[in-house]
Amino acid sequence: MKREKRLTKRERKALAPARPAQPHEHKHIHCVACGKHLDPEAFLAQGSATWIQCLHKSRFATCIECVEISKRLLAEHDRTGQPVQSAQAWH
Repeated sequence: MKREKRLTKRERKALAPARPAQPHEHKHIHCVACGKHLDPEAFLAQGSATWIQCLHKSRFATCIECVEISKRLLAEHDRTGQPVQSAQAWH
């Protein structure tokens, strides 16, 4: 008895419909410098938190009080290419 020909992994992948990307919502955000929990309302106008960006265009949340420390952490990340040395998260 002859075996039925099987599709290769590449052929199976080509036949499978592409799955849409899942929307990503930031619901649990912490300051990169101090680890403080930040609510989404804190990012609104005149809020107590903001987003900063590294040279790789990745965004990081930070408290207004920790902006300078966060910028130094991102500068170190940009200079060395290592992951950002963020603080332990707390509530």
